[in-house]
Amino acid sequence: MRQRGHTLFILTVTLCFIVLVESSARTETPVDNSLKNPFAGNAEAIATGKVLFEATCTGYCHAAAGSARAGRCPNLFDCEWKHGSSDGEIFHSVTDGIPKTEMVGFKGKLPDEILWKVIAYLRSASQCQNSNVPATAAH
Repeated sequence: MRQRGHTLFILTVTLCFIVLVESSARTETPVDNSLKNPFAGNAEAIATGKVLFEATCTGYCHAAAGSARAGRCPNLFDCEWKHGSSDGEIFHSVTDGIPKTEMVGFKGKLPDEILWKVIAYLRSASQCQNSNVPATAAH
């Protein structure tokens, strides 16, 4: 258990460093809407994704699930997705980042497996339950 905590700490520090030094130059790659999360419904993966999301993403931009605090960036639990709501679109946003925003891409910086676990957590904690897919925002 101590080793797992140390590993998560190292990942969190790494993510923080990446966020702070990421350049603003991003290349746009096509979205693969056929992608499906290999960790959907996996309780252990969801727990890992929660730890990573709360330790990294909520510290700088996004609010935690159920938080009364508004984040500087979009709420990822409110059923409104500005950049697409399919697994493939969310994966694309996390890996490539969002141009002209603070959202950096993590492609090549973290294994896809880790990113999918964060996405599995986002889905599990979403207010859009009972197979309701989050709506794409009209902004």
